[in-house]
Amino acid sequence: MKLGFRHFNIKLNLLFCLLLLYVFSSAQEEKTVRDLNLWTEVKLEKKIVKGLYLSAGQHLRLFKDFTQVDDYITELELEYKINKNFTLGAAGRYTKNRHYNDIVENDYRYDFYLGYDGKLSPKTKLYYRFKYQKEFYGSGVFDPHLHYYETTFRNRIKIGWELNDNHRFYSSAEIFRLSKKSREPFFDKYRIFIGDDISTGFGEFDLAAGLDHELNTKNPCTCFILKVVYKISL
Repeated sequence: MKLGFRHFNIKLNLLFCLLLLYVFSSAQEEKTVRDLNLWTEVKLEKKIVKGLYLSAGQHLRLFKDFTQVDDYITELELEYKINKNFTLGAAGRYTKNRHYNDIVENDYRYDFYLGYDGKLSPKTKLYYRFKYQKEFYGSGVFDPHLHYYETTFRNRIKIGWELNDNHRFYSSAEIFRLSKKSREPFFDKYRIFIGDDISTGFGEFDLAAGLDHELNTKNPCTCFILKVVYKISL
């Protein structure tokens, strides 16, 4: 038994050393770009009829360690709550997008999503959302044959925990699968957040810290995100 355990331990150590070598070699081959981002949004929401909500949001995002404006985003969203567990939604947005090379372009996007939420315990809820989105770059929405566009399939899981009537802590993880003309569909990035949904007498705040990391690219970008969202229900 001791000899067998020793052999197993040697194999385990060799495997660990190989893993370290792989990580080290990958780190040498790939140059990871790191950045600090600030995402802010002011959102207005109005109930149209029972279960149907219309919202408008204005985003301002900073990048390059909070020193430059990355995106101005204007978004309209329509959401319908089918029952206590399932939700359907559609949205459209315009983005004035500045890239790291300082090129500025006008982008347009629409998306559709299906959401689920259910209780795991009296104070804990599980959320899942599948989103299909299509984004056109450089005003390509008017002629997709002349301009560039991408399609993304997004899957997000979120767990929320209610501390009291004013604070609902949460953590979420989302994976993005990208499809575009130049290559086969691939996993593009993942995004995680830890935050607090805060209810007040003058609206709701969503304060969170997150990480956005690119996948399957030579020089992946890792963005550390601070997010502040203020929502008013009309």
